[in-house]
Amino acid sequence: MKELISDYERILAGVKSEHFDLTQDKYSGVFLPVPFEEYWRSQPKVMLVGRETAGWNTKNGKNTIRRVIKANERRATGEIVSEAVERYFNHLELSASGRVVTRTSSRFKQYYFRLARELDLDSKALVYANLFAWDYDGRSPIDRPDGELSEVVRLSNQLLAAQIKQLKPHFIIFATGYDQIDPVIRSLFNDHFDGYENVDPVMPRKLWEFHGGGSVCYRIAHPRATHGHGEYREDVIARVKRSLENALPTQDEAR
Repeated sequence: MKELISDYERILAGVKSEHFDLTQDKYSGVFLPVPFEEYWRSQPKVMLVGRETAGWNTKNGKNTIRRVIKANERRATGEIVSEAVERYFNHLELSASGRVVTRTSSRFKQYYFRLARELDLDSKALVYANLFAWDYDGRSPIDRPDGELSEVVRLSNQLLAAQIKQLKPHFIIFATGYDQIDPVIRSLFNDHFDGYENVDPVMPRKLWEFHGGGSVCYRIAHPRATHGHGEYREDVIARVKRSLENALPTQDEAR
């Protein structure tokens, strides 16, 4: 995945200090997925997109925005990327025998493993991405000042677009929630692809299915959401299965 790594380095080289209040730098390490080998052998190829990490994507409290900027200044952006990729490979817990541990209290990971099981895929075959490449103080950056947030969105969309272009998933499931999120997803496809096309009428705050970037895409609530959202998580799995009964969508069909 040299091309993806190169994209990561190029995009992160664009992180500039003037866009951030470095006196309140509580950002996590950057989240940069690189799929396991099982992904490349997988049919279908599925990308599950969360919203942001929740404080765990930082190494010894050192991976702030400032650290990216300092690495850029000494032309060492590759070090940041290498560390982030190594952290990604640790997001799945392995047993002593090397098997993925699927028992977890995380609702997001429970849905991740449910997808793998229902689609008859190896747990390492799914690629896990995030809409925001950083969390802020263990939470969403969505409440940061407008100028700062717009820069986080711009950089995150560039990173996610690079992932989609390089990994070419057949299906993308945005399990991100909806509050202030749909505009970010729309900008991702309008700015970096040829827009998007809705498949069915959007079910506000519930389910949005569309085609974009060569993939069949779904946006649902975060897997921890209750109050009826569970049925839409199940519906997405059913919709993917129905697509697979016909044939894998081609890149042209999903544009």
